[in-house]
Amino acid sequence: MRIVIDKLAVLNPLAKLPDEETATRAARAGAVGSWLTAVGSVFGAAMIFLRFETYVGEMRKQILANAAQQDPAVTQAMLNAIGPTTAWATIIFTLVLGLVYLWLGFVQWRRLTRMIPLLMLLLSAYGLLSTLLAYASNKAATNLTSPAQMTVSMAMLAVAVLCFIAGLRGGFRLHALRKAG
Repeated sequence: MRIVIDKLAVLNPLAKLPDEETATRAARAGAVGSWLTAVGSVFGAAMIFLRFETYVGEMRKQILANAAQQDPAVTQAMLNAIGPTTAWATIIFTLVLGLVYLWLGFVQWRRLTRMIPLLMLLLSAYGLLSTLLAYASNKAATNLTSPAQMTVSMAMLAVAVLCFIAGLRGGFRLHALRKAG
């Protein structure tokens, strides 16, 4: 148990990274965060697939909810465009992103870079903040996600953000140690 706690200590953004081993462990936490994000992408794609008709129906409801502010021809064109093809495109795009996150995780694990955790931190922070703002302003598509699903998703994203911060710190520390030695 003590070994696990010692390894998780690198997720503390205020913890020191005194040596190369600790910095390496922190940099590899960025890879774990990327893999968590990949799992979240696959989970999201699976939820769309399992609730396919509901997803398409909710997208159409959103278009109809905004119809009062639009030209009826525009609304009809948008309704015609939203269908199974759009949902399948969303699923495929989400799975491709999951594969990219998986690949970035493997690259980070081997190369221990600074840029991958930085990029992933920025993207994850944006995703976390935009989701929280959407819920705060009641603009989120709450019918598409259950509260339990959103809670799990936000928890995974928060842990991934901690992993990316650790990965970024570890990458910078390794760079400084290599430059000094």
